Amino acid sequence: MTLLWVFGQGEVDIEAWEWALGTVYVTFLYIYFARLKNVSIKKHPEYKHMIWGLSAKMVGGVAFSLIYFYYYKGGDTIMYFYSSVALSNMAKWDLLTYLDVVTGPNSEENLMRFNDRIGYPFAYMYFDSRSYFVIRLISPLALATFNSYLITTLVLSSLSYFGIWRCYRTFVSYYPALQDKLAIAFLYMPSVVFWGSGIMKDTFTMSATCWWVHCVDEFYFKRRSPIANLFGAAASAVVLVVMKPYIFMTIFPVTVAWILYYRVARIRSGFIKFLALPVVVSMMLGGSFYALTKLGDRLDKFSLDRALTTAMVIQGDMKRADVYGGNYFDIGPLDGTLPNLLSKFPVATNAALFRPYIWESRSVVVALSGLENLWLLGFFLLILWRTHVLFFLRLIYRNPLVMMCFLFTVLFAFSLGISTPNFGALVRFKIPLVPFMVAGMYIITYLNAKRVAARRANRRFDLGDFVRGDPKAMAKPALA
Repeated sequence: MTLLWVFGQGEVDIEAWEWALGTVYVTFLYIYFARLKNVSIKKHPEYKHMIWGLSAKMVGGVAFSLIYFYYYKGGDTIMYFYSSVALSNMAKWDLLTYLDVVTGPNSEENLMRFNDRIGYPFAYMYFDSRSYFVIRLISPLALATFNSYLITTLVLSSLSYFGIWRCYRTFVSYYPALQDKLAIAFLYMPSVVFWGSGIMKDTFTMSATCWWVHCVDEFYFKRRSPIANLFGAAASAVVLVVMKPYIFMTIFPVTVAWILYYRVARIRSGFIKFLALPVVVSMMLGGSFYALTKLGDRLDKFSLDRALTTAMVIQGDMKRADVYGGNYFDIGPLDGTLPNLLSKFPVATNAALFRPYIWESRSVVVALSGLENLWLLGFFLLILWRTHVLFFLRLIYRNPLVMMCFLFTVLFAFSLGISTPNFGALVRFKIPLVPFMVAGMYIITYLNAKRVAARRANRRFDLGDFVRGDPKAMAKPALA
């Protein structure tokens, strides 16, 4: 059955041969990962989640494909893919021309090198540098998969899984007892699995965020493979800066805080720590401001001097019901001043973290996100109740990893809540913060349980013992 008509491509469908070849690909992938799991699981028990996590990504990718064909009947993912098909066809027609176009500027001159025989990329994506970067990266996959949308989705979802898996193992290395809980955070959260598995920017940026955290941890804290991890961090930064600069503008200062505060948190003397903390905060703010200022040209409209104006423009645009539908929320007017911006912090952050509420959903996809948000809100309130808030705040203050998780969560949520009032976009844009928020909540729950158990047994409990993770995990095996 014909599902979709695409300009320049005619009638398109997910055909029987794609399902057959996709099944073969998944089978070989399963065999490879099953062997890797069997070899590694004795030393690294968390490998029991490897195939389940990969399966979740594959199911998420297939579900994403079917929904955009059957339910939405189009969307950016379709346009990304069929724009990359034009590049794929160019590679078959003239490989040298393809290499020149795919590595060259998205200029009028290069657009003229396409023709009716090979097809054309969609103009609104071609002339947007961030969208065209996705098309460049997708085109080799389209070429390798014989221009199959379904198989390209499966390949991309499996490749993006590596970054998420590595970040999951990074957290497990600090808290091995939480391997099952952390798997929920990184591998099984529905919104991350669905929105982070299709042919979209979000799949690339979700994986790049996880790679960034993993590579920084391996390079700075564990002192392993410095060249490989520097390269990994640099590649992740490029993907984030080119595709979604606001993610990098959040994760970079948070990383600086994580690195610097790790040194402060290990100081036992409260007085010395009190003296050191302002210095660390100054270094974090100064270093982050310097680095982000230097990246001003790369960040374009998301640069520090234009970020607020951009947020106001995006907010106004996403309230256009004729384009995005009426499924949006209102945080009130923005006038471009810092006091006005900060006054929106509670409502904007709450919206990004916990909305849409289940009763605000206007579609099946958003309703599923509403259920997930209900769980997040309930989990968060439960933690506040169990820790009496005070221990929750103390733990964030004393534990660098938890501090990193919640600082990134709050800052990223605020930036999204300010600039993204449309629920349909919000549930997709927020996925980078979800694993870190959930992981942070599970770590707090774990440490609070240890505190309660120690108090009941009349034993000493010191948060300083957990600065570098669970003391039982101090001897960390190298990541395989």
